[in-house]
Amino acid sequence: TEEWKDFKRNHAHMFAQAGKKPPPTFKEITEGAEYNIGELRDATFKHVCAQLLFKKAAHIPGTIEAVYKEYVQLDDREVYTLPDQDELTEEEKKGALNPVDLVEFKRDGRIKGRSCVDGRPQRAYTPREECASPTMANESLMVIAAIAAKEKRDVATADVAGAYLNAEMDEFVLVKFTGRALEIICEVNPSFKAGIRKEKGRDVLYLKLAKALYGCLKSALLWYRLFKGTLEKMGFKLNRYDPCVANKDIKGKQCTIGWWVDDNFISHKRPKVVDSV
Repeated sequence: TEEWKDFKRNHAHMFAQAGKKPPPTFKEITEGAEYNIGELRDATFKHVCAQLLFKKAAHIPGTIEAVYKEYVQLDDREVYTLPDQDELTEEEKKGALNPVDLVEFKRDGRIKGRSCVDGRPQRAYTPREECASPTMANESLMVIAAIAAKEKRDVATADVAGAYLNAEMDEFVLVKFTGRALEIICEVNPSFKAGIRKEKGRDVLYLKLAKALYGCLKSALLWYRLFKGTLEKMGFKLNRYDPCVANKDIKGKQCTIGWWVDDNFISHKRPKVVDSV
């Protein structure tokens, strides 16, 4: 299709950077394009995910601006705060997480920055039961969709923008910034420059994580608790068999919400009710 051709043209640099051939068009396949299974799998993966680490893609035009824009959003949401650098212990610094910046290549050619943290070190001291978050079962989705169809309900799907960033981090988490990431976050928020220190001859900045940023082991659970609590305050009651399905009687009819992390399925007989929810 023309869309696929545009994707190849827009992201030729991405495939070249990864050392892979771009995915073939249908015409190229029918004309006998030679792709083995491994190449086709890799190319398709790049087409679906279309992400690269920022440090590997910084030379690509538009990536620095995309990451800068992402950091602006994080600063607007007050995701990071500046602790007293001289009060931090060596143990706290040693346990600091590293930021991970990604650039996502959209099929229409746009480039979007994504920032998270590498939460793997938290596995050493965070039990699974303290970070596991429920998600809606496939069977539940099928059931609530069937009910909506049977009752001819109005249906909508919606996601929550920057969902995790609405939840407060409930423990002390440090993030260690160096290199380009340090430069960008200090450019976005100049007040952070006061926290820059030298470690082994290079600039280092430790920031405290105030929100449940993607990558932290507990972020999904913190978001779930916030979202569930918000629905309960709105009068919704959780389904006894699936903690990611909730119902409320509105204007004499049942309103149902099922959610998978931050993606929602909402149904009610009246469209205005669905829109208001």
